[in-house]
Amino acid sequence: MDIQEAYCVELDEVVDIYEAQNAYFDLPEKNRKRFTFRCADEECRRVKNPLVSGVNYDKLAEETKKYRQPHFRRPAANEHLPTCIWYESASEKAVPGAVDSDGKSRVERAKSTDVIDIFQPGKSDTVKRADGKSKPAAAKTPAGAAHAGEQKDSASSKTGGGYNKAPRLERFIDCWLQFQGDELKVHEVAIEGKTLSYRSAVTNPAWIKPEHNGQRILYGLADINFWPPAKPTHLFLNFRDDCQQFEENLGGKSLTIQLSLARIDQHRGGNVLLSKLTQAQRPDHYLKVYCWGSIVPRERRPGYLVEIVSLNNLVLKPVVKKASGRNGAAAD
Repeated sequence: MDIQEAYCVELDEVVDIYEAQNAYFDLPEKNRKRFTFRCADEECRRVKNPLVSGVNYDKLAEETKKYRQPHFRRPAANEHLPTCIWYESASEKAVPGAVDSDGKSRVERAKSTDVIDIFQPGKSDTVKRADGKSKPAAAKTPAGAAHAGEQKDSASSKTGGGYNKAPRLERFIDCWLQFQGDELKVHEVAIEGKTLSYRSAVTNPAWIKPEHNGQRILYGLADINFWPPAKPTHLFLNFRDDCQQFEENLGGKSLTIQLSLARIDQHRGGNVLLSKLTQAQRPDHYLKVYCWGSIVPRERRPGYLVEIVSLNNLVLKPVVKKASGRNGAAAD
C-alpha cells in the first residue's frame, strides 16, 4: 500500500511528500536540513511515536540520473499500532530478489491501491506564512466549477471504499506517467464530477476541443520567457503547440501560461517551480508542462491564455535531451 502522508515535526502538521518538498525548498538554502517525520496517525504517534522516512523530497528528482519519485517509507525497526495503516503496509508480501531505488526489499502492491482514481483540482494557491505553515489564499472560482455539483455520475460514488484521491496535480501526473499505450485506456480518473480514461484526461493543446475546455489536463513542451528581461516581473510559458481546434483570436491560436513572479514567490512551492525553470533552461534540457485550467482569449494580443487558479494545478518537468545520431546531437 502506498502511504501518502506523514507528520512533520518541524512543520507541526501532517503533510504529503510534495508538501514536504515544497516546505524544504522554501527554506533559505543555508538553513535547509532534512525534516523529521513521524506516523500520520495521531493515536499511533501518541502510543508508539514511530519514525517515518521521507525519500528524495530534499532533491529535485529530475536532477538525478534515474528519476525517483519522492515518497514516504516505513523503517522496519519502527513499530506501529495494529490499527494504523502503516502496520498494514508492513505486512505486505516482499517480492523475492526485488529491490527498490533505496536498496530496500520491494513489496507486492495491488495496483488498485496505488492508481489515482480522483483528482481534486486546487481552488486557490497555498501561501507561505512566516511560521512555515500554509494557508489557502483567496482566489476566484475556476470556470466550470459551479457545474461540478450538478454532475451526478460515477464520480460522486468514488468518495470512499479504497479509492485514491490526489488534491495535487503532480501526484496524479507522477501516477499517469507510469502507464502507456492501452494501459491509459484501462485506468479512469474522476475530475470535477466527470469520469475519464487516463488517455482522455490528459491531452495536448493541439487536440483539445472547445467543448472540453476546462475539463482536461493540458500537457506539452513549452518555452520559458521572463519579462521584462532586465528586471522580470512575469513568467510566460509558451506552449509549442497551438490550440488547433479553436477559432483564431486576433489572428492567432498560440497558448500561453502567464504568471507574476510575486505570485510564485508567495506560493508554498514557489522555490521548487523556479528551481525547475532554471534547470529546464540548461542547453541540454527542455521543459514539459502539465496544467489544469481554462483556456481564455488573450486581450489585445493574438492567441489564448490558460487561467490557473491554483499553482498546485501546475506541474513542471525538466527533461534531459537524448543524444541521437552519429554526431551525438541532442534530440527531444
